Amino acid sequence: MDNPLTPVQQKIAIEDALHTYPLAPMPRDLTADVMARIQTIPAPRPFRLTWSDLALSLVISLCVGAIWFSLHQLPPIVVAQIRKESILFYQSLLVNARWLIPLLSFGLAGFLAALTIPYLRQELMKKSA
Repeated sequence: MDNPLTPVQQKIAIEDALHTYPLAPMPRDLTADVMARIQTIPAPRPFRLTWSDLALSLVISLCVGAIWFSLHQLPPIVVAQIRKESILFYQSLLVNARWLIPLLSFGLAGFLAALTIPYLRQELMKKSA
């Protein structure tokens, strides 16, 4: 069967029914039941160290130790080459930094725009209430 009301008319009819429908009285024991379920002071959560925490810390410490050991075992000529290349890379960044200003600008704009999302959500909730 076809519905003679358009979606806009349906929304208007529903809103009208919600605004004109009489409210039922609230049961007297509702507040006591609700308040009985609310915990005033949450119990402190015990500190637990799981196996995954231990495994992750072991892997990270092994990686840091391997990097430290391998850096100390490099021949001096390789250390000098790495230092020279890092200086050249830094100077290249300073000279060819045309991309850096737009990157920082757009990154900062995106970060500030993301910060406004919770505020906009609150404003939308206030307007809908």
